Amino acid sequence: MTTAQMILSRRKLLKGGCAALALLGLPRLLLAGAWPKAAFAATEATEARIKLLGTDQATPSDEIQLSAPMVAEDGSIVPISVETKLQDVRSISIVVMNNPRPLAVSFEIHAGTLPEVSCRIKMAETSDVMALVRTGKGIFSTSTHVKVTLGGCA
Repeated sequence: MTTAQMILSRRKLLKGGCAALALLGLPRLLLAGAWPKAAFAATEATEARIKLLGTDQATPSDEIQLSAPMVAEDGSIVPISVETKLQDVRSISIVVMNNPRPLAVSFEIHAGTLPEVSCRIKMAETSDVMALVRTGKGIFSTSTHVKVTLGGCA
């Protein structure tokens, strides 16, 4: 093998190694923030809020619009949407008080992004649903009552 061939082989090895390292690091980049595993594993709503936000205290706000059906015929697909006019929103989370795992979802909101989210959640039974909005000035909330006719959490 000539010196030129050895250099080309080394370059291919380095390129391949760098590509492999980049692929191994990609999941970390995609998951940007830390996964709040303990908050999602919590079995009480208060515990979930403390583990997610560091407190269970939230200031009620009329600047948060939580849209949910008054009656959900199927608890396995309950449409929920949250939007707010609050400034400097950092996250929007949804807590279902009577679910076996109350924290249904938590969205990180990056600067410059409209603070609006929509999803479908599972509800085990009739319950209050709370939207929590974390901003630079504190934690704000609003809630609504959703009646479930057929539970969605088995």
